[in-house]
Amino acid sequence: MSTSLRSRPFALGFAAGVLAACIALPVFADDATAVSFQANNPWTQEVGSVDRFHESRDYTVQVGAGKTLQINLVTRDPNVFFKIRNETRDEQLVDTFQTGATTWSTQNTDAATYTIHVYVDPATMQRGEEAKYALQIGQYGAADMRSPTTTVTFQDNKPWVQAVGTLDSQASARDYAVAIGAGETLAVNLVTHNPKVYFKVENQASGQILVDSATSHNDKWSMPVDAAATFTVSVYADPAALPPGSRAGYALQFGHYVQNNLSPVAAGTAASPASATSAPVPAASAGSAG
Repeated sequence: MSTSLRSRPFALGFAAGVLAACIALPVFADDATAVSFQANNPWTQEVGSVDRFHESRDYTVQVGAGKTLQINLVTRDPNVFFKIRNETRDEQLVDTFQTGATTWSTQNTDAATYTIHVYVDPATMQRGEEAKYALQIGQYGAADMRSPTTTVTFQDNKPWVQAVGTLDSQASARDYAVAIGAGETLAVNLVTHNPKVYFKVENQASGQILVDSATSHNDKWSMPVDAAATFTVSVYADPAALPPGSRAGYALQFGHYVQNNLSPVAAGTAASPASATSAPVPAASAGSAG
């Protein structure tokens, strides 16, 4: 018997073993989906599903220098997890199977490309069972989360004015410009039901931050103004607290009055806003993810 004939049974057996091994291997994710963002919107959402035979899906996202990358996973299935890898630095960053978290963020010093690997343990899935999810992806810097500045104007003989608005994932900060005359006092009150909404006051000429309620822990502030000046009053929230589909309402009350003459603006003058409520909306409710 020739050498080739003697080796044939071995070759067939080896091929059968390789085939069996391939069948036993887990099914890897399909080609990665490149994540894109619409103009002027720092958030986007990918909806998908995983099952016993398609147990993972990959997404790639490019994040610019100085931006924050945030990932929120919304799903009804507790066996769905995600991993994040910084491809630029060849570094594994997080695996939520180990942390148990459904949201994660990182500040990006340099531009980088990330891979988001959404997966499920196939051993936890029944044949024909499908786990649906929504993956909310945000990449934002301070400039991405601001709306145009609103100029505050006071009516005659009315020392107080009120601005009512909302913050959301596309605008987590709003600015108001307030001109105050010499010898007057500037007062600012923030009314909101959301504890993660704050305000800060900056002197436009000097760039000095006069107060930030995130650190002062006070929703009321006032200061006498010796020389006429314009101030920027910013109401803001941590973008991580405002994923897509959620919003926070507020009322910002501005007061100006002559120093040492408080009678025209006693506490009752700054009446409670007609509507200053936070309006939380579930961030991509379970229905969005199936």
